[in-house]
Amino acid sequence: MTPLTPLRMLLSSHHGWDEIAHHHASTARSFFRIVLPASLFAAGMLLYAAYFNGEVYAPQVPLAQWQAVIVLFLLLNWFSVLLMASFIRLAVHAEVRPPYADCYRLAALAPLPIWLSALSLLVPLPFFNMAIGLLGLLASGLLIYHGLDALFEHEDSVRTESLAYTVFTVGALLWAVLVALIAVPLL
Repeated sequence: MTPLTPLRMLLSSHHGWDEIAHHHASTARSFFRIVLPASLFAAGMLLYAAYFNGEVYAPQVPLAQWQAVIVLFLLLNWFSVLLMASFIRLAVHAEVRPPYADCYRLAALAPLPIWLSALSLLVPLPFFNMAIGLLGLLASGLLIYHGLDALFEHEDSVRTESLAYTVFTVGALLWAVLVALIAVPLL
């Protein structure tokens, strides 16, 4: 993969996806190579924001409470990838259910833009952070559509689009619940 491949994956069902489709990684391999580093990065950025700019986001919350919320965030991220993989496996319209490991890989790749949007926490501007998070959510939707098309739904673009809307909606609702579970303890 070239450095531009991840950007091309947002816009194409072939660039990068063809390579991914030919490598059947196990669930554990996808977790350790994709989910763990990306979710730890996002958690680390939250910890950075809490330590250096906590007064901007939640002025009355002590660092110990931030740390507990960040651990909860990390665990819920891991669990949400499992849930999304199961949902993708159930939602894909195929004669034979796709392997769980392939669904898990797509569920692991889809939130990467959201996790990377945590980089915006270097700038302590909540509205800017929310805007970047929403852009990450949009990019996640593009990954879901092109990933479903490349990995599971090759023939019917209308069916792929419908499936992508369904998976994206469930993922966005799950993301909203995660954000709420993080924000409520900090209020």
